[in-house]
Amino acid sequence: MAAGNGLRGRRRWLSAVLLWAAAVGTTGCDGGNYMEVCDLPDEGWQGRQAIVFTFRPDSATVRRAATRDRDDGQWIDLMVRHRNDFPYADLPLEIKGVAPDKRYWVDTIDIPLARPDADGAAGQYRWTGRAYSNHRDITLRYRSGIRYGAFGEYALSIRQLVTADTLHGILAVGVIVSRATAAQPLY
Repeated sequence: MAAGNGLRGRRRWLSAVLLWAAAVGTTGCDGGNYMEVCDLPDEGWQGRQAIVFTFRPDSATVRRAATRDRDDGQWIDLMVRHRNDFPYADLPLEIKGVAPDKRYWVDTIDIPLARPDADGAAGQYRWTGRAYSNHRDITLRYRSGIRYGAFGEYALSIRQLVTADTLHGILAVGVIVSRATAAQPLY
């Protein structure tokens, strides 16, 4: 009789371990993604105004990068929301990234908001992205295969390059960073 109880106990223990492994496998241990959206003022986006997002990659992600482990697919997406009457088919942006050790990089990218209309006349465009009643949302992969080299706070600043004056029609800009959290205020 004691042998039967021991076998049942081991089975329960094994079942519990398998249930825990399945839960970890489906939910992951990385803590999720950092997402933040900055609504722009009704007056427009000033040419010199940078929108800054700060985040911390999770510690397991930084450790894997430091040991040159496999690429786990860390990525950053950009999001843009614009009005349906936005006057441009694309949005050029300058993105500056700063690491905790003060190393930085600068990219200039062009986000396509519309594509040439295949059925229409020359010079006609059709909006891309998800349509809503008075605006469009577009999400675009900015970088992938990222390896963070240091623990700490990273910053991404985004600036529009369309005009030195004020750009009208962009409602919001945001980022999604895989396996990261919002940077905590230092006060």
